[in-house]
Amino acid sequence: MKKYFIHNGETENGPFNIEELATMQIKGDTPIWYEGLSNWTTASNVEELKSIIASNALPPKFDNFANQNTSIHPPNFNKTNTESQVVDESKKSKTIRNVVIGLSVLLLAIIAFSFMTSQPSSAEIELSTIKSDSIIKEDKRASINAAITEKNKKYRNNWSDYISVATNDFTYYNIGGIENLQIIATNKTEYKIDEINVTVCYEIDSGECYKTEEITIYNIPPNSQKSENAPNSSRGKNVLVNIVGIYCDKMNFGYAPGNWANNSDDPYFTNVKQ
Repeated sequence: MKKYFIHNGETENGPFNIEELATMQIKGDTPIWYEGLSNWTTASNVEELKSIIASNALPPKFDNFANQNTSIHPPNFNKTNTESQVVDESKKSKTIRNVVIGLSVLLLAIIAFSFMTSQPSSAEIELSTIKSDSIIKEDKRASINAAITEKNKKYRNNWSDYISVATNDFTYYNIGGIENLQIIATNKTEYKIDEINVTVCYEIDSGECYKTEEITIYNIPPNSQKSENAPNSSRGKNVLVNIVGIYCDKMNFGYAPGNWANNSDDPYFTNVKQ
């Protein structure tokens, strides 16, 4: 069964099957991607999704039956009146057409004004770097969303190149003991990392861990470092640190020990903290 991903302008979500999409009230301009596409498209361009796209259609205005002509006899025929009625009907038709055109122009102006005055999201701010005084073309928007998706996937699949931990120059004693220890987390991505979980091993001469502590470092800013104090130890001459968990909501990235990942192409993609 085909699986679909959708994009809300900020993050991608999925995969979903068509029955799950039907419950989400997706619109015709909702960005859609599924395996086989080289780029993002919109729901209105996918034939099998047209039946589940939310409709904004309204019923026509109801005309009270009491106002309608219920006579069973036709009106008297008058040639002169008929000719004048033809002229009147032509004028009425032109008037109605002009009114419809005017209302259409007004509706388009209201839609354009609402679009220009709406509060932009972070994804729209990124899109605004492309100079344009008009609405960005759909293919350009899809190309940008695809580029963001590919960038995030690169971060996830190569996370150890961008996220790491180390220690400061802590104090240790020849007879054993460690003090003033800090764990330093480095984040080289463009996103805030919500948390990094680290195990800290206080190593003794035999190479074993005298004791192990777990430290969590929260909210590491993009392209920055953040440190967290670790407990002192009465024994140990060296410290070993190891990352055992990472979560970043903006990147849809989660790392934890175990075989919970089910996508070999993008194993750390997740919307749920592991």
